[in-house]
Amino acid sequence: MDCRVAALLAMTMMGATPALADPVEDFYKGRTLNMIIGLGEGGGYDFSARLVAQHLGDFLPGKPTIVPRNMPGAGSIAAAEHVYNLAPKDGSTIALFQPTFVLEKITDKTRKFEPEKFGWIGRVDQAVLVGLVFKSAKAQSIDEIKRTETVLSANAAAGTSATIPWALNRLIGTKFKVILGYSSSAAMGLALERGEADGIGSTSWDYLQTKQDWFDDKKIKVLYTIALERYREIPDVPTVLELTNVEQDRNVLKLMASTSSIGRAFLTTPGVAPERLVALRAGFEKMTKDEGFLEDARRRKLGVDPLGGEQLQALMVDVATQPDAVIEAMKKAVLPPGKE
Repeated sequence: MDCRVAALLAMTMMGATPALADPVEDFYKGRTLNMIIGLGEGGGYDFSARLVAQHLGDFLPGKPTIVPRNMPGAGSIAAAEHVYNLAPKDGSTIALFQPTFVLEKITDKTRKFEPEKFGWIGRVDQAVLVGLVFKSAKAQSIDEIKRTETVLSANAAAGTSATIPWALNRLIGTKFKVILGYSSSAAMGLALERGEADGIGSTSWDYLQTKQDWFDDKKIKVLYTIALERYREIPDVPTVLELTNVEQDRNVLKLMASTSSIGRAFLTTPGVAPERLVALRAGFEKMTKDEGFLEDARRRKLGVDPLGGEQLQALMVDVATQPDAVIEAMKKAVLPPGKE
């Protein structure tokens, strides 16, 4: 072959060579990702996880399929330890846990995971929790509750419906009396309507949306929001952090309230390649702004209040690096009465 013809042929072949493929897209193309849901089927967290599983793949390079898998047990601790220690550290596993798993690690160092070392992808919605009293309660404000015993319905001693009132009793001098044993938010709400209790120390905003008559007939007074920032739907209601000016007490309540701000947040394993984590975060952000996704969330009556992965990662570091004195103070604050 003539040298000039050979050179021309080589140049033509080089020009026809496609641009270098995106390695992140190559990894995800045709792949099935596991989504570990650290709670049982049928609850709000499960519904949000399945919404994200259905949509997120469309916004990731390579458009992978995402398959949800429930792994309930021990407040998501079993799932967190599985994802942290056993799942492939390549960006092929996504997870959603009950946000209290972060506090579990803070209070029990034997847990086999470090929350700040997960790759946090993004939050789809807050877990908005509030404390309230019914209109029949003698005390209708925090100041009045510091003078008047106020009975609250609650589920278990480890839940925020009990631990938040106990902490407020010790930190700011309220006189909440917590009655344990109610099985659900609905049961706690029924206790108010029956006159068995004056209020609820912690219940979800999602639950309150099923009780529109409480708002229409002004049957309740919301006392506080268990979160780091005021909730947009009730901007006049303070957070629990605002109920004290004592720095250490605020830090204790900050730890407890952080779970609401973590909310329905998605993460991946530690050790994922930075470019894959960037792609997961970028895809998640695009998804939460997509009208098709938002319409599907509205149709399923699921909230969308996103927070970016980098902000979640910073929150994890802040929570995980609280001084031991604050952690010990929190442990004491949430104990049942008489257990100090």
